[in-house]
Amino acid sequence: MNVRSRLVVFVTVVFVTVASVGAAGLVTNHGMTAQPTVDQQQFQPSAIDAPTVDRNGTISYDDNGESKTIVIDVAHSNDVSEETLEPVVSALTAGGHTVQYHEASDEFDSDPAADLNKTLRGADALIVVEPETRYTAEEAAGVSAFADAGGRVLFAAGPDSSGLGGLLGLLGGTQPTGDEFAAVTSPVGIAYDTGYLYNMEEYANNFQTIYATPSTDSELTDGVNRVVFDGPTPVVADGQTLLTTLEGTEHSETRETGAYSVFARSGNAIAVGDPGFMSSTNYNRADNDVLISNILEFLVSGEKVSGAPEEANAERDTGMKVESSDTGMKAGSSPPQMPST
Repeated sequence: MNVRSRLVVFVTVVFVTVASVGAAGLVTNHGMTAQPTVDQQQFQPSAIDAPTVDRNGTISYDDNGESKTIVIDVAHSNDVSEETLEPVVSALTAGGHTVQYHEASDEFDSDPAADLNKTLRGADALIVVEPETRYTAEEAAGVSAFADAGGRVLFAAGPDSSGLGGLLGLLGGTQPTGDEFAAVTSPVGIAYDTGYLYNMEEYANNFQTIYATPSTDSELTDGVNRVVFDGPTPVVADGQTLLTTLEGTEHSETRETGAYSVFARSGNAIAVGDPGFMSSTNYNRADNDVLISNILEFLVSGEKVSGAPEEANAERDTGMKVESSDTGMKAGSSPPQMPST
């Protein structure tokens, strides 16, 4: 068989294989997935959002006129890019505040807690996005002491799709945010669940881009009607649940439907289940800009005690317990833990 004939056979085999997969569906670790058609609801525009999500918002916040220092942690292999926080950083610097990145220092290679505490002593607020390296107990205690002293903390994380994006990432399953995050959120009374949330009935662009609405009156939800999150992870705290998804939202692991907490507060710390809502792509969708504005005002309006944290203490405990309910996850009392799924 000559080269040209072999090429024809190869192309024919590839065509037949692709056609067969398209007709039969996709085999994943969740079983056989039927081929989607244009008649399936999850691939159609949502009736609640016709014709499009508003994108006219801008970030605007009030402060007391005092310049504050906001630290973004990048010392724990954080999965955060410049694009992810560009609107946040731009709005803070435009308001006269200083944004500083905390990187691991060779000087404190054997004592990362001392390194982090040194940075936090000169800071007023801390932003932690999806760490992939676990915090030591001493580092976590330092963050907790920072919050107790009046420092403001923002945690942001979503499910880790192990590098698979889009539909393939969803069908392949997602990993939990992990012990890397729990190590630093638990001491301040915050817990992240595993998996992601989606809604097959009411959504923005597709079933994964879902809405969340205020669940309580708070300065952090003031002016917010609804925001758009992309496959968020449930998050709860021993303080306030601030935003919940719409009823009918489903959990990727349990398949249970309900309204899930995706934005919560515990004292001077707040946590959101989707860092992507702050990105340059999503910050002005629906009321995302209003929520971001409220978050920035929260971060720069704290009054931290000078010189804190002095030193880490790994024996701190907030006494929070997280338990599940029919409408999502709620905060209660006792040690922090997530519900079993």
